[in-house]
Amino acid sequence: MNNTIKHKGIVERIENGIAYVKIIQHSACSGCHAKAACTIADQQEKIIETVCPECNIKTGDRVFVVGNETLSRKALKLAVIYPFFCLFGILCISFAFSVNELLSGILSIAALIPYYTVLYFCKSKLRKDFVFTLEKDNSLEIE
Repeated sequence: MNNTIKHKGIVERIENGIAYVKIIQHSACSGCHAKAACTIADQQEKIIETVCPECNIKTGDRVFVVGNETLSRKALKLAVIYPFFCLFGILCISFAFSVNELLSGILSIAALIPYYTVLYFCKSKLRKDFVFTLEKDNSLEIE
């Protein structure tokens, strides 16, 4: 069973052992046969930083950015699941005590400010946890 996630990309530049790889991020519906008729099909270019000490990759090479599947679960928890439970929990507790819907809604949304502030200040630790590697792409085509 393969527990890795791969994205095709092109190496933009390499500086101090860090390769900056451009990948194309597709929306969930971009693989649909009717995407040309749909206005929500989109794609974005992203630059991913990958650790590349002593790798034999140069600027312009086609590569795969490889990440562990457990990292995607951790990212999902940090970005979506934990904030949802924080928001919902504060909403329920504040509504039980104040019975004011507007105040409860404002408090629950305001509770996300410290959460994301803590995440922001922990970004150097998170950067060490979320490490991507590179594999050379030997195929001839790139999406």
